[in-house]
Amino acid sequence: MKPLKIYHKDDHHQHGHDCNHDHGHDHMEEQNDLLINLDNLENFKEDKVKVKVMPEKSSNVISFNNFINFFPPVELPYTITSDTQRLLSLNNDPLSAEWMFNFVLGKDDVIDEYTEFMPCFAIPDTKDFFALVYWEAGIEGTAFYLATFSKTGIIIEKSKIAGTNYKDDGLYQMVCTISPNWLFSRVEGRLDEKGNAAPVSSEENHLYSSLQLSGDGEIVPI
Repeated sequence: MKPLKIYHKDDHHQHGHDCNHDHGHDHMEEQNDLLINLDNLENFKEDKVKVKVMPEKSSNVISFNNFINFFPPVELPYTITSDTQRLLSLNNDPLSAEWMFNFVLGKDDVIDEYTEFMPCFAIPDTKDFFALVYWEAGIEGTAFYLATFSKTGIIIEKSKIAGTNYKDDGLYQMVCTISPNWLFSRVEGRLDEKGNAAPVSSEENHLYSSLQLSGDGEIVPI
């Protein structure tokens, strides 16, 4: 197993960005974990052994069959926290923007040389569609997305389910637990500029929301 290697479209950006990115995010991850612990969100505990090892890449040819093979099935329930990307990167390699534009991103979507992608896992037992979770990183933060596809590779829907966002008033983190019945329960919290837990709004300390994955691949807010 090896640590995540970051690839950019311009090689000359690689070394500097990696060092800054890794150092900054290690610190922010410690703060993120503090945010979750402070409020005793006991349901959000990472199970570090539930993701199966990603299968060998059989081909570099860009096809939907090869694309879905980058996403090993995960055992549910499963929780995405600030440490999940690091754990998954031990087995999962980064995914180039070329793959993403072929199957996930729209033709009008814009990325830069600092945008990174990594396949994470597949939701199991989806008979009539595919449900895949991938990680995306950029200058403003990171995000885990759930994307659903028809059997022929046509994208149905895409929604953010977890991640970290850097704003002027602090760091916002969203964690997510995926239940066996495909319910995605999300909790978002905030750390202020000094790293202290802070309310996300004038009325709420945390924001709670849920998404339900339907039997035909739709992602429904509930």
